[in-house]
Amino acid sequence: MGRRPITLGRLFIAIAFLLLSAAKLLHGQALLVLGSSGQQSASTIPLKPAANSWMLKPTPYLAWNQDISSSARAQRDANWDKAAFNKKPLTGPDVDLGNFSSCTGDYDMAWEPSDISIHVPNRAVLTATFSKFRSVLSASEISIYTEMTLQVDDVFQDQTGTGHPFKNKNIDVLIYGGTVILRSGQTFSLATEPCDYAIEPGRKYLLVLSYQPAGDFYEPYDTWDISDGVVRAVDQRIQYLAHENQSALNGLRVEQLSPVLHTLLDDQK
Repeated sequence: MGRRPITLGRLFIAIAFLLLSAAKLLHGQALLVLGSSGQQSASTIPLKPAANSWMLKPTPYLAWNQDISSSARAQRDANWDKAAFNKKPLTGPDVDLGNFSSCTGDYDMAWEPSDISIHVPNRAVLTATFSKFRSVLSASEISIYTEMTLQVDDVFQDQTGTGHPFKNKNIDVLIYGGTVILRSGQTFSLATEPCDYAIEPGRKYLLVLSYQPAGDFYEPYDTWDISDGVVRAVDQRIQYLAHENQSALNGLRVEQLSPVLHTLLDDQK
């Protein structure tokens, strides 16, 4: 089932970027230690929240079942329960939650040498704005996942077979992890470790997505932020391509995007 982030099946971790993330984390911990001593330096710069910090906002118990059919919810639950790292309820005793990070990716350039991932089933390439989100605890309580609602702007390619990613259409993009309120009233989070390779509510993106018919949702592959009029790589693989000067999209003005993107897609035919 390959997808990013926490894309279940793409488990080759990019060592270079993980080391960079670790360095950032250690730097942040050093600043926090200074602050906790009660003698915070005037030169200490407050840390910017991680791009995925919004995933810590809890969804009230069972609120995730609003505005969705019971059949679609059951299919989405089944998808993520199947991919879960354990097969016991997360809320049960002695459950091993593991330490799988939600901030991983792979860089097999022979497998995916282009800006636009080739090996994407039911691929859609489009721009959209991240408008809202909610986290979901599956009915079995085996998995937690987050549903991100994006409003579509322009569609460059639709291989979903549905014809429904069109302008102003809302689509659901799902990722692993999130934060929920349990029946008991407690807050429960999974796979919400700080990650800067995430999209953020209110911003606009160019995305390569994979459509999943069972449950009627999408999963993210490639992501660029285009909110400020410039195409900027977000996910790890694309940032790696940009770093290696192998990206045809990163750094373009948004008005330059369409012809370059169509050329890339035509070259893949």
